[in-house]
Amino acid sequence: MSLRRLILTKTGQDVMRCRGCQLCNGEFSREQDIPLDSLIQLVIMNDEEVLTSRTLWSDEVLHCAREACIRELDLEKILLVLREEAVKRGLAKN
Repeated sequence: MSLRRLILTKTGQDVMRCRGCQLCNGEFSREQDIPLDSLIQLVIMNDEEVLTSRTLWSDEVLHCAREACIRELDLEKILLVLREEAVKRGLAKN
């Protein structure tokens, strides 16, 4: 199952709604290696790099993600599903 389909199935969030406007890219921390809009684009391309990114595992990013999208994507839910999938695949950061 693609990452996009996984997120859609588990959250009802369709990442195709992301338009790459970059408004979700706040100044988070050094823990972030991929901006949120780029992370979503990687999900759309089914690039598993997203599952090992520091951004995915940053609690600061997760905390700010819920209301970061002006298109009302719940980025917090999306990040949590991606974390769960990374754990399932044995790719979790410890």
